[in-house]
Amino acid sequence: MHLLMSAVEDGTIPGLGLSVFETVVTFIVIPVGLFFIIAGLSWAGSRPRTEKKRSVITSIE
Repeated sequence: MHLLMSAVEDGTIPGLGLSVFETVVTFIVIPVGLFFIIAGLSWAGSRPRTEKKRSVITSIE
């Protein structure tokens, strides 16, 4: 029992642990979701623009 208590610093009380669901959501689902959101925003900002029809006024052939 003394070995278990020696790992705890004076005055600290450990909180409740995370459930499996909370752990998976916190460390897998949220980071992957943020990755896809950032990747999507990056793609949307740099995607190739659609070709506009050339006008006789704006281009010379």
